[in-house]
Amino acid sequence: MIKETVFNKETLISVIKEKYGIDITEIKKLDRGSANLYSLNNDTYILKEFQSKYTKDEIDKEIMIINHLKKDDLLVPEYITTINKEYSFIYKEKIITMQKFIDGYTMGSNTANYDQMIESARELGGIVKSLESLEIELPINDVSSWYSIETINESIEKHKVLLDKITKEDYPQIFKDLEDKICMLEYAKSNINFEEMKNLTSMNTHGDYSVLQFIYKNGEIKAIIDFVSACRMPIVWEVIRSYSYIDSEAKDGKIDINNLVNYVKEFIKYIKLNKYDIKYMSYLYLIQLLSSTFGYKQYIADNSKTRLLEFAFFRTRLCKYLFDNAELIASNLEKEISEEIDNSGI
Repeated sequence: MIKETVFNKETLISVIKEKYGIDITEIKKLDRGSANLYSLNNDTYILKEFQSKYTKDEIDKEIMIINHLKKDDLLVPEYITTINKEYSFIYKEKIITMQKFIDGYTMGSNTANYDQMIESARELGGIVKSLESLEIELPINDVSSWYSIETINESIEKHKVLLDKITKEDYPQIFKDLEDKICMLEYAKSNINFEEMKNLTSMNTHGDYSVLQFIYKNGEIKAIIDFVSACRMPIVWEVIRSYSYIDSEAKDGKIDINNLVNYVKEFIKYIKLNKYDIKYMSYLYLIQLLSSTFGYKQYIADNSKTRLLEFAFFRTRLCKYLFDNAELIASNLEKEISEEIDNSGI
């Protein structure tokens, strides 16, 4: 996909000289992510040209978060300031930043080994612990809307709308998945205690933490990137979601409960959880996944979106596993970490 850019080679060299006082001798366009990325001077710097949807305030806040984490020795990028000591600037209505090049590689979902899985839990714990002392307020992701009766009813209707657009004969797997998700949503309305879920622990966090945001070197995380979604939210959602994307044992949508328990054990070395976090971790993730039509909606509108459809199939398999095993997951977690659970004031 061709990404629209405000730069050509000459303007890029000129703007960097003006803003940073750096002479650019080599430019290499990187085909990675949704932003425009340029490797400069034989992988010395990375210039990032953000999509138009982002504002300077959003990017500056992300960099402020990253700089805060860097003070606590977390594995995050290092930004370069302009001559005017700014971490970002606007050029032709696009936000531009520059950082030191991170030498490494990315990994796909559910390809990590056990040690890499535990490393992910450890780094998430360190990030959340560090963000407790963040001096700025992060936006609140009010996930209580995910598990209200009203929202679940809306989600059921969204799935029914998609069902009305297809036939069982033409889209057999999609049709079955949408029907199954509606049944699970109907069950959730009557059998999950949404009032108790209000006691979930909300904390500052990355907001989109997963293996897809890690840069590796020699099999270990070298940097964690993309904090633009940082927010305050029930932290166990970030825990179980990040586990489900990194553990190779979960690649077919079937959680390895022992691995999840060990993932949570590593995380709580940094952050205290309460009994409701443990009890409803799986249910929170289940309801969020059930409520989404992402992947199915895009494929029904455009049958070329096969990768999005495969992602939707994976998430529905995960829904079905969580639906059948949420109580078992909660009981195993409670049994294994009962001494570390915070029951004060509950």
